[in-house]
Amino acid sequence: MIAETLLMTSLAISNPDLDMTLPEPPQEEIKRISAMEKERKKFQFIDVENVPSDRDLRISKILHTLDVMTTIYAMENRNNIVEGNWLLPKRPSNEQLIGQKAILLTLTHHNMEEGQIVIINWVTGAAVVRNLYVINRYD
Repeated sequence: MIAETLLMTSLAISNPDLDMTLPEPPQEEIKRISAMEKERKKFQFIDVENVPSDRDLRISKILHTLDVMTTIYAMENRNNIVEGNWLLPKRPSNEQLIGQKAILLTLTHHNMEEGQIVIINWVTGAAVVRNLYVINRYD
């Protein structure tokens, strides 16, 4: 950093006609990024340094949707299956399943690092596989 500063200073001194002004950043891009940051921080309570990628968040949403779908299917079509999530009753309604997932997933996506989201994706994928196993086991 010091070497670059010295080089630029020596260039500016040795060539007074050299224009060293930086171009103005594109205002539309600044507004777009600013709006994204405001939206992201709306539900953020923890300082997140390594923000999850859009890909990881998309995978998370897909896996959690599959988790809710398989759970709803099991609850509606199998009388001897109960919900394993201790935050919910043994036979939750569809509204309880979707509401709990929506609230927790929003908080998770806004307050966890990328590595944590990746781990949660693996765990959720395993939960979906387990749901399918249990559905087929009690068929």
